[in-house]
Amino acid sequence: MNLDQKLLRWREAGLIDEATRARIAEFEHTERRPLGMYTLIGLGASTIGLGLVSLVAANWEVIPAALKLVVDLLLGLGLALAIELAVSRQWRLAREALITIFYGYTLASLALVGQIYQLDSPTYQALTVWSLATLPLCLLGESLFLSVLYTAGLVTTHGFALSALVDALEAGADDELGRNVAACALFASPLVYVLASFVPWLRAHRPHYAWALRAAGVLGIVLGGFALAFFWYEDLTGGETLTWSLGVTLLIALGFSSYLWRLMRGEPQRTRVAVVSVVPIAWLLLAFSTGWRHGGADYMGGLLQIAWLSLCAFVSYRAVWLRLFHALTSLLALRILIVYFEVFGSLLDTGLGLVTGGVVTLLIGWGWQKKMRQLTERARAQTGAPGVS
Repeated sequence: MNLDQKLLRWREAGLIDEATRARIAEFEHTERRPLGMYTLIGLGASTIGLGLVSLVAANWEVIPAALKLVVDLLLGLGLALAIELAVSRQWRLAREALITIFYGYTLASLALVGQIYQLDSPTYQALTVWSLATLPLCLLGESLFLSVLYTAGLVTTHGFALSALVDALEAGADDELGRNVAACALFASPLVYVLASFVPWLRAHRPHYAWALRAAGVLGIVLGGFALAFFWYEDLTGGETLTWSLGVTLLIALGFSSYLWRLMRGEPQRTRVAVVSVVPIAWLLLAFSTGWRHGGADYMGGLLQIAWLSLCAFVSYRAVWLRLFHALTSLLALRILIVYFEVFGSLLDTGLGLVTGGVVTLLIGWGWQKKMRQLTERARAQTGAPGVS
């Protein structure tokens, strides 16, 4: 819920009067950071970091190891002092740029140490050290660009760690244990990001970080549910299905939804019901797709993906998430078109499948436009603003 929605809710509840609401809104809107400027500064800082790496890489072999370490330490010390100065002087743009550079510098330093000392540690370990070591530094920043950048690095680290876990489980003797542990880890992973986005300190002091974490979690849930239907394109045998992990993931889904219901107690009940139903339905999709032996059924995978995208689009509509609603409706129309290519086969030669698919797509577009008008009006009513971005 954005600031205008909160202020309107507080005003309707009698917690503040109209004059107080207007003063708070004016102050907060005045204090808002220039998003475009911070993004430009972040991109420039990232480019500088990549340029430094390229300059070193161009002459990597001729630079002595001791000189590499000395220059690396001096560069780190200089960046640290510059960040301290920017923070103490409240140079916001300089702070964001320097933190972004230091963030990339830290990863490059880890790679440098690994190269000099011929370390053979797995990639996920270096990335984990990088993400944990730079967390306090990145929390000094407040820009959306830096929040998204750090969250992207965290997701990358998480992905490498999960890949290493799956590889280790596949190398083990018990395939069933590996499959079930991997299923639990993959199912719970995006939920962690959503829960982390509700940390009170982040929401109060670093709202961009909370938004980035929530976006990462929601994207993981949507893509994960979509990917589950691909199991219907495979002929699963009895030895390839899940067993006890279905019970564990059910408990995770119910526990997450119950806790999310409490966290969203300030939202309308219809919105809460829609949002908390997504993960339990994702579990049903998991159980339906991997819980028992089934033959390859391409049509079932396509139908389930359409149903899943429809559900997510409905939830985004109910929660007034305009951008997500746009994206999911576009994906839904595209997926329906692909179904016609999959199912009709020879009918496409006569054009009947294409004509039918085009008509369905136009109907979706018409319904999309109609719902968007209603959605925009709801957003305007909630914010009290003349327009919604």
